[in-house]
Amino acid sequence: RHYHPLRVGRRLYIRPEWTDVSDAQPGDVILVLDPGTAFGTGTHPTTQLCLIALEDMLAEWPGVDVLDLGCGSGILGIAALRLGASHVLALDTDDLAVKSTQKNAELNGVSDRLIVQQGSLDSLKTTAHHFDLLLCNILAKIIVQLAGEGLGDVVRAGGRAIFSGI
Repeated sequence: RHYHPLRVGRRLYIRPEWTDVSDAQPGDVILVLDPGTAFGTGTHPTTQLCLIALEDMLAEWPGVDVLDLGCGSGILGIAALRLGASHVLALDTDDLAVKSTQKNAELNGVSDRLIVQQGSLDSLKTTAHHFDLLLCNILAKIIVQLAGEGLGDVVRAGGRAIFSGI
């Protein structure tokens, strides 16, 4: 009952699964979420800043391959797809987050382009997969730790990353 529709950035409109949107504008990108117990309703400032950066970045760079590391509810990866990314790999160590992301991908009609798995940076170290864009909105101290463990190695040369965390 405390989660209500929310406008973020210029075009993103986040609404809970159980509500309708009455004031959507032409060109709005509506994200439908059931956050469940996973982090990522769009109300936290770090999530909002990531969404705004993502909206700006993908306006000039569509069709990218994205990694959403620590996906929570899947809000960032789903937004990336709805804003023009081609594919997203969403990883989280929490099984509840994986289930929440799967459900939210289905609610938004992007489950065919979003692969969600339980895993972490370690899951990627043995693969040759590199991403155009890395999204990582987790605790800052964990981001710093992961940077020392090769986080940048999963981004293609010339790729970009959006980091945020408390």
